[in-house]
Amino acid sequence: MSLFDANTLLQVSAAFHGFMALVWLIMSRVFRIAPTAALLLAAAYFAIIPALLCLDCQAWWPDVLQGWLQKLLSLLGFTLMALGIRRMMRLRMRWLDIGSVAGLATLAMLAGNASGRSAAALAATSAGMGLLTLLAAKDVHTGGRATLTDGVRRFLLLPYLLLAAMLLGRSVSLLWMNEQRPFFVQGDHASAWLAWAYLLLTLAIGIGLVGIVVTRLIDRIRYMTLRDPLTDALNRRALGSELQTLQAQAERGQSHCLVVLDVDHFKRINDSHGHAAGDAALLHLVGVLRANMRDLDRLGRLGGEEFCVLLPHTSLADASRVAQRMCEALRRSPLVWREQPLKLSASFGVAPCQSGDPQGEHSLALADWLVYRAKSEGRDRICVAEPGAALGRVLKP
Repeated sequence: MSLFDANTLLQVSAAFHGFMALVWLIMSRVFRIAPTAALLLAAAYFAIIPALLCLDCQAWWPDVLQGWLQKLLSLLGFTLMALGIRRMMRLRMRWLDIGSVAGLATLAMLAGNASGRSAAALAATSAGMGLLTLLAAKDVHTGGRATLTDGVRRFLLLPYLLLAAMLLGRSVSLLWMNEQRPFFVQGDHASAWLAWAYLLLTLAIGIGLVGIVVTRLIDRIRYMTLRDPLTDALNRRALGSELQTLQAQAERGQSHCLVVLDVDHFKRINDSHGHAAGDAALLHLVGVLRANMRDLDRLGRLGGEEFCVLLPHTSLADASRVAQRMCEALRRSPLVWREQPLKLSASFGVAPCQSGDPQGEHSLALADWLVYRAKSEGRDRICVAEPGAALGRVLKP
């Protein structure tokens, strides 16, 4: 047996499919990474393995199964693969197009087998697999727009398109191009070059899918290092980095502001209703604040019940109006905790990003001082820095 005959190459493909099935199964069940998509992909790889291994072993199957089980398993594997990729790319799980292609290909394959036209049955199977591969390529293209660069997306699409062209070319050759048939099939089996192409393209597709998952996992870890785990607001480190960027722009004359706020009587909520109610209050507060922010604004948690909103390209007067709107919205939106409304309010301090403060420490300290002034004046209100105010001057007696 040659090391490069179709049967040997497809056995290598089967071994790779088995490895990928285990990889996706571990991702789904052990690490819980994209569990539904990973489980679909694991099932897809497992379904294709018998079709690859049993190229010359149809005699092992009962007579009633001969002629269609191998093709049916191939179609099932490609169908599950298309569904898994759609799920992985976080697209809406519409299955009508995938189900229609798989169903029509299966009916055409069974009709070809029933009428004794093995070439037509194999052509229907190849056409169905090719169309399912095109649907998967479309989903990778659509779903990758949000997270992948154009170059990476094109690179990932290439093996899908080549595999689809190969499968559709095989289908056409079986039906209408008898002189080209040896390039695609030898008898009822794949030719050696087709087996080579299938092995290389499925390797590329499998590695690409794992690469997408690993990239998303890295992005998720990076995202989590910059976020507060409870509220999903920026943590203090990430907020400081954003503030430094605004301060650098303030040095060049751009106008930015920040709003610091602290929830009034937050300890009373924790003591009276428990820490779960306190967490719910913070989540409710963040929801109210975000409803009154622009896309370019940034919300961060300084610690405890204290938050900061960065307002790029905003004058002090406009920042004051934003803080007032937030204060009133929080006052009008009590937290419903165990069917009881809990009134929430906060004290706000509004300050500009000052020049000569590259780290933003003085701007932040000024806004924080204004928060405590608002609390001393009765809470549930805003205090705004006077134009040109600096922390050293406002702290003088």
